[in-house]
Amino acid sequence: MKRILIAGTHSGVGKTTITAGLIAALRRRGHAVIPFKVGPDYIDPGFHGAAAGVAAGNLDSWMVPPDQVLETLERRVPENAVAVIEGVMGLFDGRKNMGEVGSSAHVAKLTSTPVILVASGAKMARSAAALVGGYVNFDQQLNVAGVILNHLSGDSHYRLLKEALDEHLTLPVFGYLPKETKVAIPERHLGLLPSAEKAALGELFSSLADLVESNLDVDAILRAAEKAPPLPKPEKRVFPEDTVSALCRIAVAQDKAFHFYYPENLDLLRAYGARIVPFSPLEDPGLPENVQGVMLGGGFPEMFADLLAENTSLMAALQSAVNDGMPVYAECGGYMMLARELADFKGERFAMSGVFPGRAVMRGKRRALGYVEVAGAPGNYLLPEDETCRGHEFHWSDMQDVSSEPLYLREPAKEPVGEQAKNCLGSYIHLHFLSNPGVARRFVEKCAAYGKNGGEHEDR
Repeated sequence: MKRILIAGTHSGVGKTTITAGLIAALRRRGHAVIPFKVGPDYIDPGFHGAAAGVAAGNLDSWMVPPDQVLETLERRVPENAVAVIEGVMGLFDGRKNMGEVGSSAHVAKLTSTPVILVASGAKMARSAAALVGGYVNFDQQLNVAGVILNHLSGDSHYRLLKEALDEHLTLPVFGYLPKETKVAIPERHLGLLPSAEKAALGELFSSLADLVESNLDVDAILRAAEKAPPLPKPEKRVFPEDTVSALCRIAVAQDKAFHFYYPENLDLLRAYGARIVPFSPLEDPGLPENVQGVMLGGGFPEMFADLLAENTSLMAALQSAVNDGMPVYAECGGYMMLARELADFKGERFAMSGVFPGRAVMRGKRRALGYVEVAGAPGNYLLPEDETCRGHEFHWSDMQDVSSEPLYLREPAKEPVGEQAKNCLGSYIHLHFLSNPGVARRFVEKCAAYGKNGGEHEDR
């Protein structure tokens, strides 16, 4: 399997721009590219998926077992494709207090993937060799295939740094990007602006491909990816060998307001017998016909709160489905839409579905960021009390006036989080189902049982 991992010396060094540009350049050359992101992020993968024309996967060695990191790559990358993986933070930065676990280096070693190190050469000369050399020699088990220099002032600056690197290291230098590129990816309060909202993506990716082709040795990068050794085989797989025949149809919110999903979660639901039916809470007047469950992912409902509030028929349909006992699973932004109302950054309030009694309130600073492990609270049909599941949370809002039964118990303090009412489950936590495949299986089974009992939604 051809594959390469683009890692950085630190956050903000330009990994996302280089990764997206490389994906666009390879695709323009006619290569099938399958993108991935190390870590729990949704926003960078959104750009890479748009650049590649296929959904980007997540490779996180803390949220999921090592075997499932391998299984994800094995399942998603055809033999004729190139896997381009963007790292997270600095090359060796992983889960707090757990050494290399969760880091780009850990994923590269688990998957035997060659690494290209992106280093900023701004305001540097010979010191660049010491910087890069430190990263290359820090872990001898890591296969660093080459380096890309970023934020340089021009060709003369590049020659100065390359001479130093060539003198002290036996490491290919694949080129550089200038500090003034005139290609910028806008940002928002949760990170990079999601690709679902970015207009004229074709023009953006064309510019990024031009930037990469003009300044980097794409042929050499491709040769490095081709030299990757065979992917190690996972000892334990969680996907069933044969996809289960269709048991139920699950409506999944997918539009500008709701688009944060781990592709592996949806794949696992399909493997257990779910038929995924996309719908738009912004535009559709109700739920799709003949569905037996609903999944509401994360996103930016606060940026579209007025449009969501105007869609009163959809809000009523959600309320009706929950009252009827339909299984509904919501994370973060989806959870906010299940509240009685949403208060945006300006304090303006908008009516939501009212499934849960609280109010989602946007704050001026981040409320949570980090990995989470939870056990099921009593009554949770997805996650028993004696099992755990891992995930991530990142949000700028909190939920006021919570009075429903808790959904999870956050480990290790057993702190109650989330809410459940009838068969409706909601929290700020984005679970990764590969950390506990039983979550996906139970949701499909619950939806199928609802359908067998005569429940289905025929709103339109």
